[in-house]
Amino acid sequence: MITIDRERPFDGAAIEALLDSAFGPERVTKSSYALRENNHPVPSLSFVARQDERLVGTIRFWPIQVQDMLSGRRLDALLLGPLAIAPDLQGKGTGGQLMARGVAAANAEGHQRILLVGDIGYYSKFGFEPVLPRYITLPGGKDARRLLVRQPATISSLPTVGKLVVPAPVPAIHMPVPLVA
Repeated sequence: MITIDRERPFDGAAIEALLDSAFGPERVTKSSYALRENNHPVPSLSFVARQDERLVGTIRFWPIQVQDMLSGRRLDALLLGPLAIAPDLQGKGTGGQLMARGVAAANAEGHQRILLVGDIGYYSKFGFEPVLPRYITLPGGKDARRLLVRQPATISSLPTVGKLVVPAPVPAIHMPVPLVA
């Protein structure tokens, strides 16, 4: 039986092994990884699938922004990914369960715009649509044809020209300043 629950701090090594198994170690060269560098997934939106005690699936969401290169205006968004399922369980619905849980949780927290790099044939059933590559780019300009977005029709669409996906600023950790006597 497959269960879906929140990622736990000790799941990190198993997630990395699963990602290597599903995508290969060269996965870190993809443009979406540039958005994860020095960034952290949203803990409340990081889920795993387990079969008994074995970790067999993962999904994470990362804070990003879409920046207008002319005005500098930024729109908050999430980067979904990676979504990974153990190779022996692919095609059995576990990815769909993780997607449904993750997207529902993101919506419940008020996130309006989710981007990902992936196959439109798979992700369209979850409400994702292509973002035309001449309108928006990823760091390094790679994977633009596979960039997809999901957002409610009630919010304004992504800007139409000269946009770049960038990591959201990571809040600084403020340490108390020691008092000097």
